[in-house]
Amino acid sequence: MMSVRDPGLAFTDGALQFEAWSEVLWDPAALAVVEAARLQPGERVLDACCGTGAATLPAARIVGPEGSVDGVDLSSGLLALAGKKLAAERILNTTLTHADVTQWRGHRTFDAVLCSYSMFFFNQMDDGVTHLSSMLRPGGRLVVNTWVHGALSPLAELILQAAVTERPRLAKVVPLANQNMELISSPELLGDWLRARGLSEVEVSVHPLNLSVSAEMAWALVMGSGWRTLLPRDPEAISRVRKEFIGSVLELGEPVAFNSDTLVARAIKA
Repeated sequence: MMSVRDPGLAFTDGALQFEAWSEVLWDPAALAVVEAARLQPGERVLDACCGTGAATLPAARIVGPEGSVDGVDLSSGLLALAGKKLAAERILNTTLTHADVTQWRGHRTFDAVLCSYSMFFFNQMDDGVTHLSSMLRPGGRLVVNTWVHGALSPLAELILQAAVTERPRLAKVVPLANQNMELISSPELLGDWLRARGLSEVEVSVHPLNLSVSAEMAWALVMGSGWRTLLPRDPEAISRVRKEFIGSVLELGEPVAFNSDTLVARAIKA
């Protein structure tokens, strides 16, 4: 089987490019997750796969000094950026941990667990989300988001085509993250999938978003997202993929529009 790069290392290598997309995409999406969680002052929150703090910071502000937020992520590079943001705002109620959140367990139960654009990276998505919900108190809320079917088009297709020119065997492989995304890519699928995990009172909402970006900004998204795991390791080969990808984007005309529609789901632990 053709492997892709470790997501934690890939996101660390692409931390600055990831951050370049925060204001446009990651922060607004994470804020929608935080809003759906309906957090209250004094609550305990886990931000699973917290990245650079897109959900961590607004959650920490809401729960206040009597509450707490644990941010856990595989990427030391993303956590370093999150730490700088917390320090800049002098937020003291938050702990950041470098770990695989599907194996990590805190020393407390949580009122809410948040997970933004991440659960589809879990090697075992079913088991990973079951583990997250196991850390909730009875009545606690799990809030997640994921992409609607067809989101990220046409960029998703273009980067795969470009990567295949250097890694031909990728043409025969559907990455695990893509397989997982398809399992939860509609309100009905996501709702049923969460109920199958033993969660109740599931609410799923659609958040439409269409973005238009330059070819260079599209490449920054490749370098700062899970797409980086598709790239070869050799710098010269990466340069060739970049040239192929940017050429394909330019053929569509700048700026290129791409679909970023997102699902946000809130569910309750019985």
